[in-house]
Amino acid sequence: MERQNLQQSLHQLQVNILYQKLLQASAVELSQICENAAEENPFLEFEKNYSHFAIPEHILERISGKSSFIDRLKMEISYLNLDPEVSGIADLIIELIDDDGYLRFSIDEMCQMLQKDASVVQKALNVIQSLEPPGIAARDFQECFILQMKAKKMENTPAFKVLKEYGKDFLEGRFSLIKKKMKLTDTQLSTIIAEIRKLDPFPARAFFLKPEEILPKFPDFIIKSFEPTVSIEFGEDRIFKIFVNEAYIRVMKAKTIHKNEKVFLNQKMNQAKKFLMYIENRRQFLGKLIRYIVEYQRDFICNNGILKPLTETELAEKFSCSLSLVSRAISRKYISYGSHIFSVKQLFSYPSGKLSQKSVMDEIENITKNSDTALSDRQISERLKEKGIVIAPRTVNKYRKRREILNSYLRRSFDKMEKK
Repeated sequence: MERQNLQQSLHQLQVNILYQKLLQASAVELSQICENAAEENPFLEFEKNYSHFAIPEHILERISGKSSFIDRLKMEISYLNLDPEVSGIADLIIELIDDDGYLRFSIDEMCQMLQKDASVVQKALNVIQSLEPPGIAARDFQECFILQMKAKKMENTPAFKVLKEYGKDFLEGRFSLIKKKMKLTDTQLSTIIAEIRKLDPFPARAFFLKPEEILPKFPDFIIKSFEPTVSIEFGEDRIFKIFVNEAYIRVMKAKTIHKNEKVFLNQKMNQAKKFLMYIENRRQFLGKLIRYIVEYQRDFICNNGILKPLTETELAEKFSCSLSLVSRAISRKYISYGSHIFSVKQLFSYPSGKLSQKSVMDEIENITKNSDTALSDRQISERLKEKGIVIAPRTVNKYRKRREILNSYLRRSFDKMEKK
């Protein structure tokens, strides 16, 4: 009975993972997923259907080599003498690791998917986090750095203590607070910063990205028109078709077929129907999401107007779904309109007075790049005020982090190290 419950839980997680993968997949990636599915299931028919579509040659992107890395992690798991339950859950959790090497699901979310106790899910996660590269399957930067330091046997160093006890403060640039609490000198603090700088915040990128595999970006959605309503074509329709293989339906209905063969074919047919249902569910959800976004940002797309404030959180509330679902749905997807192609994420912007968040962040980035000195958030706020953009230093701090711009203390420290 317990084994049956485990199999049911694992099946449900596989279903969830499959839908997450389909939802997050770009048109090109979806084509490969469907082709692989058709190779494994005779009831699925896959046809390539490349239509002529002009794509600007200068717009390129790197193609992920993620699958081979995932396979390698699973192979490492298979070499370990683990309890079958833990091993099975670990294999499925590995599928959820993103291109940067992070696991964007909490223990509670995974427990809900698995219907399993947190202890066994945590055990499976601990196993994955013990694999190479160090820092894999972390939930945030702090955990990623701590895992890497443990792998290097640095638990007794001041740098490890800083990350363990004051990790959030460190990542938010509260160095004076850390210095005071730990009674550090400027030299000691600089040494700690230098040690932490050696850690890799994106442990899987070196494995996932293969620079030699560079292809043009392909639009996942093509805007046909805005009148009378928004009309969108799915880019995948220009690449492939996947449908039920009628020939196998006829084979299954034949009276001469053996009973065992019929059971097998029934199973495959049901799998094929479910797979096509997931594809259609993905299509319906993305269609509603993208049409809303495009209509909302019509002026920006058509007339190069101002980008209206729009957040992923607002979209999640609008469509009564989770924030993570929206995030995955728009991840690495592109829209084309006329001769232009742009990322779906470009259409999101947080409100900041009369200007969009993107415009303000662009100004902050320009100020930090063009300044000879490492300006503080307060100084950047003052520079923005001179340009007519009034925002508080704490807002500058938030926007700066979104653009992955280091705080002034780290910028000064790193500049000194580079000059040495």
